[in-house]
Amino acid sequence: MGNSFSELIKNFDKTRDYMRDFYIYGFKTRNDFQYKSLRTYDDERRRIESWLGDFIKFSNSKKGKQISISCDSSKIEENPLYNAYRCKSFTKNDIQLHFFLLDILEEDNFMSLNEITDRILDDFEVNFDTQTVRLKLNEYIKEGIIISKKQGRSLLYAKSPDSFHKLAGKDSDKITDMIKFFSESAPFGIIGNYILKSLDKINNLFLIKHNFIVHTLEDNILLSLCQAIDGKNYVDLVNYGKSHKKTEIKCLPVKIHVSTQTGRRYIIVYCAKYKRFSALRLDYIKSVDILEVCPEYDYYLEKYHKNAVYCWGTSFGAKRPKEGIEYIKMTLHIDEQNEKFIIDRLKREGRNGSVEKTAENTFCYYGEFFDVSELSPWIKTFTGRIVKLESNNKQVENRFYSDIRKMRKMYEVK
Repeated sequence: MGNSFSELIKNFDKTRDYMRDFYIYGFKTRNDFQYKSLRTYDDERRRIESWLGDFIKFSNSKKGKQISISCDSSKIEENPLYNAYRCKSFTKNDIQLHFFLLDILEEDNFMSLNEITDRILDDFEVNFDTQTVRLKLNEYIKEGIIISKKQGRSLLYAKSPDSFHKLAGKDSDKITDMIKFFSESAPFGIIGNYILKSLDKINNLFLIKHNFIVHTLEDNILLSLCQAIDGKNYVDLVNYGKSHKKTEIKCLPVKIHVSTQTGRRYIIVYCAKYKRFSALRLDYIKSVDILEVCPEYDYYLEKYHKNAVYCWGTSFGAKRPKEGIEYIKMTLHIDEQNEKFIIDRLKREGRNGSVEKTAENTFCYYGEFFDVSELSPWIKTFTGRIVKLESNNKQVENRFYSDIRKMRKMYEVK
């Protein structure tokens, strides 16, 4: 008999790591698999390929056969990675109790635990232990499927009255269009996708050119961090950086930053141990444990806002704030009559920098930041108009002129 595998999974974190390493980055092969045996690799590969179907691409290298996800995000109506969230394994009791409870419970008729257990036995001839039923009820209370109320010493249960149709009312069609957009454009879009599936609908309205589909894999991490921010809690993070070295960090999360260029998401945290803010990539975070409330949370949040004006992106620099302020001064030649859009762009994209006219058709952009190296890609988009670039970070300044010389040499007519 051939080997069999299940499409269902118990541990989403392991699947997330595997999908990222082998299917998103796309540079690893079967021989690079280090989690367990190669047989486990084959099972994991079959499982994920059954989810992703036509989006799998194969290529050969010196290392062997490589697998990756390949799709044009502007042509897909639904993020294919959502399928990973629908494949959680369950037991026989889980599936039976799910349908038994939803069939027995009503919205306005509260029942006790013993009444529910007896009804299951009477209606379906299945005898469940009361503790098993209680655990499932408590699980569904957390999910919002069931509500409870206290009556004397007993706890009574009923089906939650909250449903999409009731909340939407007469505007359900209009709200459905909104959910179609949300399902593909926002964090936690999987929630909108679930709602659409429950209504037997699909997103047939919106296609998004720059749709960063891979970031849905860290939405469970993002959810825990948002809960900690909302509750003003410390967290324990298990983080794997670029070196893939495991680091445990106790810190205070204060803000989520999202790159408009890559869609990459960061959590800005305050580390009391180092007395400074840092930015951690969400796709490097393995797990989040929410800890105690921070009494001084508002103080650190205000401190973040004061520091944030010196951030171009997510870097808070390598030094302490007072010592680490760097400046950038860029002088540009811009035709005022025909290139006003360049001046507008400088003002619009320059964030906390200033733009000043210094002479006819000459403008100066000046900004102070913790790390001016983050501006380098943006600065290079003005190549051909830059008259002079100055900074107290000489490494950034010298690298810019070095790159210009190299480019000039590449294009120089011989």
